[in-house]
Amino acid sequence: MKKVLMLCVLLLIFVSCVSKPETVYKKQQGTKFQWYHSDVSKEIPEDKEVVELIKPYKEQLYKEMNRVIGYAEVDLVRGKPESTLGNFVADVIFDTAKHFDKDVDCAITNSGGLRAPIYKGEIRVKDAFNLMPFQNRIVILRFSGKDFLELIREIVENNGEPVSNLTITVNDGLIDAYVDGKQVEDYKTYKVATIDYLYKGGGSMPAMQRGELVKDTRVLLREAIIEYIKKHKNINEKIEGRIVLQ
Repeated sequence: MKKVLMLCVLLLIFVSCVSKPETVYKKQQGTKFQWYHSDVSKEIPEDKEVVELIKPYKEQLYKEMNRVIGYAEVDLVRGKPESTLGNFVADVIFDTAKHFDKDVDCAITNSGGLRAPIYKGEIRVKDAFNLMPFQNRIVILRFSGKDFLELIREIVENNGEPVSNLTITVNDGLIDAYVDGKQVEDYKTYKVATIDYLYKGGGSMPAMQRGELVKDTRVLLREAIIEYIKKHKNINEKIEGRIVLQ
């Protein structure tokens, strides 16, 4: 599948480049070359040779992207402070990370990175690509208790973010956080699964950069989502009170 996608991307780049005319000189022969690139529009007729060249790959790609891999029993949609889509993706990150480190405590990601819902019904490969079009990888970070609590405060300031195996409750400005049912303590250390985008400073959780990189799984979140759906078949996420802001 990856080879098919890569080839199609290269072919699209080949047939749809847009730039200003560029002049290049071949010094050793003193020859001048000039290329002109035109905007691609409906006014330009199809190149039959190119169409025939990409046709089998296009058909194979269409078939793969529309392959059914599971079923959503509820609408998976984004929202704050907690959502079915956020819970689902956070669970995917947590489940995947546990295959690399059984001592991972929880998973955190950002709601803004979830780009499309998955509605009730059949789930296809293309739904995972629409949900997660980025090349984000799953990583595991180690935090001191103090830095982890600061990260939790940022989640609260953001009005919630997707989490797994972590619950956060705010009542009259007081924050209570629990990992696997145990209260978060500032003298402990915590392993958090997340994505490299947040670790590198993306999103709105700067405290994520305080984490020490324990493991870069090299697993793309999108691929993890696909494998998780194929494994579990029926996805039935609920609002569980993972984050309650009062």
